[in-house]
Amino acid sequence: MKINYLITLDSEESVATLDELENGGSVSGYFELVCNEEYSYGCIPYLPIPADLQGLDLLSRWFEQISEAAMIISKTSDFVIINDIESFNSWIEIQRSGEQVFISHIISEKKVGHGAILLKPLNDCIDGRWVKQSVEVNVFLKEVIDKTRAFIDELFARNKNFLNVSWVGKIMNNINNIEI
Repeated sequence: MKINYLITLDSEESVATLDELENGGSVSGYFELVCNEEYSYGCIPYLPIPADLQGLDLLSRWFEQISEAAMIISKTSDFVIINDIESFNSWIEIQRSGEQVFISHIISEKKVGHGAILLKPLNDCIDGRWVKQSVEVNVFLKEVIDKTRAFIDELFARNKNFLNVSWVGKIMNNINNIEI
């Protein structure tokens, strides 16, 4: 399993103050989750990215959700579903069984009443493009930790004010509480 991402900060975000970053909400870019080298969710465009093509994914939300899901899987639950906030009905399902996690893309028939992360199966879903891709739990957790730290380090390198943004703190708390 691999997580790929590409940050598309504009020049204003690189010099933004803490208040501007906090009130601006999130960091955009591209996010891709690859399972067993042939099944993926999301995409990373070829470089260089054309000037008129900005990142479509809210990377900050993806990393907040994937790090929270990994923390939950490592400690308290064997089942987590992450909602793709860019899509009204697309979800990534993560089920733990022993030393394996099984990752699936699922489609929900409705979104009303669902949150960003759920700890129980959806009643109204169908299989997406791929299901039950097996990954060792430690490989999954390590990839989430490593890529999340790389994402945060890249943000800090672009603007030190990201150090004190609340959602960055939440993400760091999540990865610091993952038990491998």
